[in-house]
Order: sequence, then structure tokens, then C-alpha cells
Amino acid sequence: MGELGRSLAGALRLVFLDKTAAARFPADRAGALRSFWVFLALLPGVVALDTVERWMGHPLTPLGDGAALATIPVARAVPATLLAYLIGTFGYFLMVERILHLQGNGALFPRFIAAFNWSGIVALLVALPLAVLAHSGLLSMPMGAAVMAVTYFWSLFYEAYVTRAVLGCGWLTATGFVLLDVVVSDLTTTLVHGPLMAVS
Repeated sequence: MGELGRSLAGALRLVFLDKTAAARFPADRAGALRSFWVFLALLPGVVALDTVERWMGHPLTPLGDGAALATIPVARAVPATLLAYLIGTFGYFLMVERILHLQGNGALFPRFIAAFNWSGIVALLVALPLAVLAHSGLLSMPMGAAVMAVTYFWSLFYEAYVTRAVLGCGWLTATGFVLLDVVVSDLTTTLVHGPLMAVS
């Protein structure tokens, strides 16, 4: 089994809480760099997920209250979504690299990058069809909101478990890394989309 097969199998096995699957990801810098081909493959899925949440005919908020996501013209929303995702992800990677270096665990960073990118494929394959279902109108508004909420919290748990398995850290530390990712992602999205929403 090649690196692609091993890495994908590792990401899938981590869904089933197999901590030993972390060893399937490449631990060298070259392997981490190769995993960015997977990162590029994620970009259309990220745009598709954002499109589903903004333009399908059954708008929901994560917990079923408040205003639906503001509609931004597609010509501006697609590049904005890609830009926010790229800035947020690479900003998060830089912060993780510094944290691991300060902890004396810098050697774990390449495997962390590879695991993050490969597990992102699995998380997207779960989230996208559920988002389509939730926003399709086939489910009631409360049920659709519940599906989105469960999907969101599952993705956070999965990311925390992947982080814990790869870094060999405890739940508290893994949760801290996930919260850092959420904060950086939300802040970047707000900064990039905010001006577009103001002029739309």
C-alpha cells in the first residue's frame, strides 16, 4: 500500500477511534508537503459546503435560531471563501509550529500537517452530504438544525482525536489546539467576508 492508501486508511481508522492509525501518516517534511495535494483537493469541497449553507432553499443557522447567513454574490463569495480558508489554515499551521517548537515537539509537526490534511478529506465527505440533506427541505427546520449541530460537534471531536493521536497529548491539549483552529478560522472568515457583506 502506497503513501496515499496508508494515509487515507489512517484517516478513516481514526474515525473509529483507532489511535494507532496515526502512525500511517508520513512523519517527514517531504510527506507533509505532498499532503498539500490533498489540501488543494479540499478547496472545491470547502466552496461547495459554503455554497450549500448560503444558497440552498432551506436556510438554517447552526442551532436553529437567529438570522440565516447573509447572501453574498457568488462572484465575490467563492474567492472570499477560498481566501479565508487558505489564510486561516496556514495561519493555524504557523501557530501550531511555534507551539510545538516551544514544547520541544517540533519533530511532530510534519506528521501533524499530513494528518490534518488527510483527515480533512474524511470530515468533508461526512459534512457535505449531511449539509445538503439538512438544507434541502426534506427535513423539518429543527431536525435540519440538529443534523448540522451534530455534524459540527462531531467534526470538532474528530479533529481533537486526530490531534491527540498524532501528538500523543491529552484531551485538554488537543481541545486547546482545536479551539485555536476555530478562533483563527472564525476570525479570518469575519475579516474577509465582513467587507463583502457590508457592500452586498
